[in-house]
Amino acid sequence: MIVAACVEPQKLSRLRGAVGESHRLHVALDWQHADSIIRRQPVDVLVVDPHFGSSEPKTDGIRALREQYRSVPFVVYSILAAQTLRPLIELGRDGMEQVVLFGVDDDPRHLRRILERQPGVALAHKLLSRMRSRFRSLPADVTRAIEQVIHTPAAFNGVPDLAAAAHVSRRTIYRECERAALASPRELIAGARVLRAYAFLRESDYSIEDVAEHLRFSSPHHLTKTMRWACGMTTARARDRLIPEDFVALLAQKLMPGPAPSQPPADARH
Repeated sequence: MIVAACVEPQKLSRLRGAVGESHRLHVALDWQHADSIIRRQPVDVLVVDPHFGSSEPKTDGIRALREQYRSVPFVVYSILAAQTLRPLIELGRDGMEQVVLFGVDDDPRHLRRILERQPGVALAHKLLSRMRSRFRSLPADVTRAIEQVIHTPAAFNGVPDLAAAAHVSRRTIYRECERAALASPRELIAGARVLRAYAFLRESDYSIEDVAEHLRFSSPHHLTKTMRWACGMTTARARDRLIPEDFVALLAQKLMPGPAPSQPPADARH
């Protein structure tokens, strides 16, 4: 799990204890830095604090990030006080209803459970585990870029963004994916988006229309068309009839359409 944090130092200490050594934590210095983190690094969940960067609780920075990255799960981490009630209500109206209260319900084990159950976290890991064998022949930067798009599809508008994250040209990213027997870069981005769409529809109250908008699909019809490509079902049927393990298995088949490339003997690689 990969967590980005926009929180005060006291809360950051608690959050570090919850994340532990088995997960990764990216710490934002300010709201602009948080935006940069999401664009440059994989992020499964964003933890935000109304007091971050201000002596008074504010929601402007949180809401700006939320508007930009609606498919990234947000957890609000706040103190409970008279001055925070209104900001928390405002954030709840914007759909950020997961609130952890500092010193009340932020026991490390409880906080970790909240982070780990965010939509898409487990599914991204399951999909990447199935794809690992194809990454062996890829340059490290290309592998990291593909991992990032699976974790954080909202940070990618299209193939040029994926190529930029991999530090290669658009032509090269297509060639590397073909050599590794992966789907095309365009299909990898579509697969990452539809995976997160499935997770949100299974685990939240978002409508299909909301999810399509949040994940940069041009319309609900486009989401349904992509879902049919991924698993052979409409969006509603995939949500209602496919368990997560089966959905990931079907999507993995689409993203790895051919046999894995053969590896040279160990002594031939040195």
